[in-house]
Amino acid sequence: MSEVLESLASHPACEVLRKPDLDGFLARHPRALLFFTGDVAQRPEGLDVAVVVRELANSYRDRLQIGLVDRRDEAALMSRFGVVVTPAVVYLRDGEATELVARMRDWLVFAQACDRLLASVAAAPGTAPGGTA
Repeated sequence: MSEVLESLASHPACEVLRKPDLDGFLARHPRALLFFTGDVAQRPEGLDVAVVVRELANSYRDRLQIGLVDRRDEAALMSRFGVVVTPAVVYLRDGEATELVARMRDWLVFAQACDRLLASVAAAPGTAPGGTA
């Protein structure tokens, strides 16, 4: 594992996930990201996205958990979350993918997707925007 990925894996908000651990992770963390790195030797942009994901973990501390999908299980999990190209970040609400950002993008693309994901935490269940059901 590269130094960049090791740094992400050791972050307090990050867990390295194998396929058998995934459902438990999703049950414990209703708002989470899954990061599919892909083969960083073939697509080094996965390392760039890893840096962004680590910064998301820092910026959204205590509000967002990161699941770093173990390379050995990526292929088995990609179709479940609609991932067709790596690197990819999947934004999850209650275990369901709500957004997916593939490849390296501007910081704002990743951050705004986090904001949308976490905005639902602040809204009371069953209320429409404006406060009425």
